[in-house]
Amino acid sequence: MTPKHAVIIGAGIAGCSTAYALAQRGMRITLIERNAEIANEASGNPLAMLYPRLSRDDAASEFALAGYLYSLRLYNSLALGANEFDVCGLLQLGFNAREMARIQKVAAQHYPAHIVKPLSAKEASAVAGIHIAHDALYFPEAAWVNPKALCQRLTTHKNIKSITLTNVNKLLKNNDLFEIFNDNKLITNADIVVLANAHAAQQLLANNAGNAIQLSAVRGQISVLNSTAESSKLQSIVCSDGYLSPTLNQQHCLGATFTTDNDSSEVTDTDHQANLVKLAHISPALAQNLQSSITGGRVSMRCTTSDYFPLAGELLDSLALHSAPPRPNAKARSLPWSKGLYINVGHGSKGFSTAPICAELLASAICKDALPITPALAAHLNPNRFLLRSLGLKRLAQTLPICSELDISG
Repeated sequence: MTPKHAVIIGAGIAGCSTAYALAQRGMRITLIERNAEIANEASGNPLAMLYPRLSRDDAASEFALAGYLYSLRLYNSLALGANEFDVCGLLQLGFNAREMARIQKVAAQHYPAHIVKPLSAKEASAVAGIHIAHDALYFPEAAWVNPKALCQRLTTHKNIKSITLTNVNKLLKNNDLFEIFNDNKLITNADIVVLANAHAAQQLLANNAGNAIQLSAVRGQISVLNSTAESSKLQSIVCSDGYLSPTLNQQHCLGATFTTDNDSSEVTDTDHQANLVKLAHISPALAQNLQSSITGGRVSMRCTTSDYFPLAGELLDSLALHSAPPRPNAKARSLPWSKGLYINVGHGSKGFSTAPICAELLASAICKDALPITPALAAHLNPNRFLLRSLGLKRLAQTLPICSELDISG
């Protein structure tokens, strides 16, 4: 029987897109956010860039492309305003030998031109509206989106009820229902719980014995710059080791830093300067033109995994698994699942390209619909893969389905 009520913990892009995917299937959703507003933490930047990073013909590129195309379809279907979503195209520049080699690998795979095509520096300059000194990959359907507007649009569905300023710190399973608590106060109960609260999921699971995941935090700072007459000519997003957006409301977004050993939320001049260095890789002239135009910035802690694939699926009971490790050829249904407890986290800086397809993946599994990606690709996202590998169950980690109802392990 299809579950009737799901609680989603966390209202960034992962939580909001999961709530939407389940609400579209007729489920009643309670979306719980610890902040006063949705899209307030890692999903709270002024703009998010929507594009895939392709490389070899491998699972990482397959997933990046699938997520990008799915998000494009979803965002286009939501009738967002002109100041909320814009398909402006994006250039990835071959600004050094490594990036040039990657561009050549991607070009050799002959993707359809509407997805990506290689351009000479002259062609890239014509697309960008400014001088570009490097050959590039061009994604004509790439876009930027306003994260808060998007998350608000996703959560206006009639089946979604949002609760803010509420920190979930305890989960209990009572028969077939989860009980969700704020301190010792019962908030609600539900058939399904989805953790979409980034790093906080790790602590919540640690507080509720039986489950464990591994996540890392990466600090990122973006810079906001007033546009100039010269920079306003930019027509597309341009990426080197950072990105610069076209002007919106007479401002650009420039980013972003990548720091693993600093958890400060303070915006720093040092990181603004680091972003300007990235801008110089895009255009030395624009870096000179905009160096005195920084008006502010924003820091967020991006939630990542060691293999850069998100965690998306139903969780196993790690204590039970450690006490009685399964055989390498065990079938999925024989494992100690925490039935009904799902997760959608670990999207790093690509959440607006990858979280929605993970949301659709979870909703499809929960409601027994066809999956949006192959089971083999979904196995790369399984949230139990690190736990199984730590027990020497590498083969099982590679074949385990994303939930107890799907058994592809033979």
